[in-house]
Amino acid sequence: MRDGSRERDEHGAPRRPSRGMMPRPPKHKRGPIATGVARAIGVFATAVLLAVGVAVALLLTRENATEPPETFAAPAATPRPAAKKPPARPAGPRLTNAQRRSRAAAVSQLRSQGFEPVAVTDYRPRQGLRVLVGKAKASTGIRGRRAFFFVREEYLGTDAAEPSLRVRVLRQRDGVITLAYRLFSAADRPCCPTAGTARVRFTMADGRLVPEDPIPPVASRLPAS
Repeated sequence: MRDGSRERDEHGAPRRPSRGMMPRPPKHKRGPIATGVARAIGVFATAVLLAVGVAVALLLTRENATEPPETFAAPAATPRPAAKKPPARPAGPRLTNAQRRSRAAAVSQLRSQGFEPVAVTDYRPRQGLRVLVGKAKASTGIRGRRAFFFVREEYLGTDAAEPSLRVRVLRQRDGVITLAYRLFSAADRPCCPTAGTARVRFTMADGRLVPEDPIPPVASRLPAS
């Protein structure tokens, strides 16, 4: 029988409630002051967090601004190798005074016939048979070139009775002088021979100049126009 007091056991002592039935302490409602303080604390904490974030962002921005930008050096251009100059022809041994006089006499012989030497280096005073190719002076009215031959200081004559428009010294060796003639076809202009090249060797025999090969006819050595 309950009389508003606690239940008692069979010995008359008040019974203890079981663990699963422990009474919960009554909830106490916060007052308006406590609620306001809690809200103020939350707002303040949020503001602090935002301020820290802004400070960190500003610090990172300043560091990036003060650091110089990373630069990469452009690869150096590979220098091109300089073009190799062709080797200069070795200059021959210097001529003696007697050899210079011999060459000057040969040049005078050409000029007396109305020609000028194309290349004085063709004249080789150290060999017996010598040659100079001469180009006709404009004042003579002669067209073309001639090869003038000498044996030592003695003048022998020219390669042919008539001049050739294109003739040059091709080789000098072992007492043999080879001339090269550019040949013209009937319709060729003076600038453009198309009939090939003829090579004629000249030697000495019994004190005379001897062509070892046939000399091309004058019609092929001079253009028609």
